[in-house]
Amino acid sequence: MASATAKEPPQPLNHFFVGQDNRGCWTVRDERNLVGGCFVSKDAAIHFARQETNNAPGAVICMAESQRLSLDPLFGHRAAA
Repeated sequence: MASATAKEPPQPLNHFFVGQDNRGCWTVRDERNLVGGCFVSKDAAIHFARQETNNAPGAVICMAESQRLSLDPLFGHRAAA
C-alpha cells in the first residue's frame, strides 16, 4: 500500500518590483516590504527577484523607466517633508 504524502497548500504569490531609485541605483522590493536591496545592474536585480520567487510566472514586475522604486518602505524611512 502506497502512503499518501500531505501536500502543503500553495502559498500566495509574492510579487517583486524591479526599478531604479532617485539616484539611479537598481533596486528590488517585494510587495510586502519584507525583502529587497540595491544591485549593481538591472540583470542582477532581476536575477535576485527571480530567485526569490522560484521563477514563478508573473511574480517579477519591472517598473517603467519614468517610475522610481524607493526602498524607504522596506527600511521604515519616511519621505522628507
